[in-house]
Amino acid sequence: MMKYWNERAITLLLASLPLLVWAQSDIPVGSWRVHPSYNSISHVALQTNQKVFGAADHGIMVIDRTDNSISTYTRLDGLQGSAITSIAYDNPIKDLLIAYENGKFDVVDSRNTLSSFDPTANTSLTGSKKINDIFLGGGMAFLATDYGVVVFDLTKNQIKETWRDLGEAGDVLRIVQCTINEDSVFLGTENGVLAGKLTDNLQDFNSWKRFNTGVFAGSVQSIATFQGAVYVAINNVGVLRRQNGPWTLQSYLQGESFTSLTANAGSLMVALPSGLWELNEANEISSIASDIIDDPRQAVVDDAGDIWVGDGSNGLVSDAKGSFEAFLPNCPVNNETFKLSYQQGIMYSLPGGYSNEGLALHRPGIIDIFQEGTWTSTLAVNQDITDIQVVTSTETILSSFGNGLEIHANESEVIVLNETNSPLINANPPQRSVNVTSMANSGGGVWVANYASNKPLHLLKEDHMWESFSFPISSAQYPLEMVVDLSDNVWLLLDPAQGGGLIVFNKEDNAFRYLSDVAGQGGLPSKSAYSIAVDRDGFVWVGTALGAAYFNNSTGIFNGSADAIRPIVDGRFLLRDDKVTSIAVDGGNRKWFGTDRGVWLYGPEGEEVIENFTTVNSPLPSDTVRDIEINDESGEVFFATDEGLASFRSGATRSGTSQSVKVFPNPVTSSFVGTVGISGTPQDAIVKITDITGKLVFQTKASGGTALWQVQDNKGRRVSTGIYIVFVVTPDGEERLASKIAVVD
Repeated sequence: MMKYWNERAITLLLASLPLLVWAQSDIPVGSWRVHPSYNSISHVALQTNQKVFGAADHGIMVIDRTDNSISTYTRLDGLQGSAITSIAYDNPIKDLLIAYENGKFDVVDSRNTLSSFDPTANTSLTGSKKINDIFLGGGMAFLATDYGVVVFDLTKNQIKETWRDLGEAGDVLRIVQCTINEDSVFLGTENGVLAGKLTDNLQDFNSWKRFNTGVFAGSVQSIATFQGAVYVAINNVGVLRRQNGPWTLQSYLQGESFTSLTANAGSLMVALPSGLWELNEANEISSIASDIIDDPRQAVVDDAGDIWVGDGSNGLVSDAKGSFEAFLPNCPVNNETFKLSYQQGIMYSLPGGYSNEGLALHRPGIIDIFQEGTWTSTLAVNQDITDIQVVTSTETILSSFGNGLEIHANESEVIVLNETNSPLINANPPQRSVNVTSMANSGGGVWVANYASNKPLHLLKEDHMWESFSFPISSAQYPLEMVVDLSDNVWLLLDPAQGGGLIVFNKEDNAFRYLSDVAGQGGLPSKSAYSIAVDRDGFVWVGTALGAAYFNNSTGIFNGSADAIRPIVDGRFLLRDDKVTSIAVDGGNRKWFGTDRGVWLYGPEGEEVIENFTTVNSPLPSDTVRDIEINDESGEVFFATDEGLASFRSGATRSGTSQSVKVFPNPVTSSFVGTVGISGTPQDAIVKITDITGKLVFQTKASGGTALWQVQDNKGRRVSTGIYIVFVVTPDGEERLASKIAVVD
């Protein structure tokens, strides 16, 4: 489920638990949405008779059992960490705890106030700070981490103590999980099990009893207490049990691999990659089977005996209504996006793809589709989908890294094109894979980039006939990205690992040019180029390992010297210290750059910084940005990071006509604090806002096809309740009534 956030209004208080925000097609200008996938739920927690919490990598879904409504928590609600690693709910104290990979944890208390803690903030700890699991007992939370155990007092809302460096010689020991049995705490570790009396000084590594020989001479997968006994799961060994005596290997599930053990009032749930099992109080084990339990991660049982399963493929699964069913909020299926593509009113998120080494990732061909605020998905024939081209209303082409192309001619017909029925080939036998990395639509058909091929460029014409092209440069066999400029030149970005640089090709003249970082032969900041885009003036922008530059005369690129222009910002070349992984151009011809340290927005010439978004000042899931794509109609900019998707509605859109103007939000209520977007105007038009009598209230110039209004008059005062008229003045001086805005206080 998407949520939106205007940065000026963010709060760390979760005013209501849960907060339900329905998917919507538009959000206010200057606001964010996040789009985490909830198809993979790793941890489950229960609030007695009320709510079920399921943790995905970057969000928590909440099911209200009174009406089965679904809501979500994300960074937009104030969550402070990175990837979520564990959750737990303390019913007596009514605290929800959320732990993260970066070592932080959040506590949402009974007053619905969120507090964030960083146990290592004032320490000299180096290495991983990851929290692996949370165990609750006696008003305390025991957080198992990669460096020890953090003991958190829930009643005082403070860290009580930390048990660090618990190895045999006082060295760092990774703690997988904790459990308590009577007066002792047991730790499942990367080297067997530790046991200690809660009354002892457990900060001293000598206070612990060790079980680290024989079957315990390796990592423990999970540990739990059930019916007065401690159970331990060890991969390829089985389940061991200890109750007032030695450890005994149980007769069931020997030699298996395990995911988790979870103790409930009347059963111990055992999750394996291969299935889910339930151990009852009589030590009898039975299989819990369902077609939608594909990859059980954790299972809990509520007071009514209903089972809630966090599944790695189907979200939160439960038999609360009788048979098992999956619960999912509106979200994409994939949490990782290889490429984004916006075409004909739809944002496509493609899973991809290939690695930096040019190897297939073997990701299923599930394509996520975002349209009018709602996520749906479709399944391709091939895996590792790298690009999409919507050619006509009845024909769509998908490319694959390993399996060529697939043409969807209508809802039922799919044609796969590979080495057997097309000129697409692989230059590296005996591998029988056809690697297509990019496509671009043009007036003559669809251009296709064929990676690891001695004919790396093909044109698939409208009649499905082919033309193929080769270039006498070894690195040209490895194209990664492709664009077609306003002069119909094809620009191929070449794999940096295979030599890098660019190829520019003109089919009509049968001319090509290789561009590199050499002066007079391209003059790029670096020969390692990672992104490319054509702006609204026809300039071709290239992102490299050492910043960005652009070519302003593509028609003359084949004649003599043709060096890129490097914009200078504050005396430095544009993003000179950054690897520019993506470039997108918005309706105002502004440049959005994705890097490994967040997102940068520059003006049309690349010489003015407008925005810089990071995980510190925005809900971006990660600072490592893989791709950027823009909905030109609304101005919403989508960011694909290595940790998931987020989007921001900017103040620039593609131009339209005065008859296509759209205002959002409308009406404007007294609770709205932000910017009203007036989109769909002609390019750079003058926009006037008057009151109902015709008195001018505000005037501005559109950026591309969008004008912004802060609901204020020209003197900066908020306007009063009433109806306001929007007039658009076109570049030729014609003034037309375009829309009306209602302001309600």
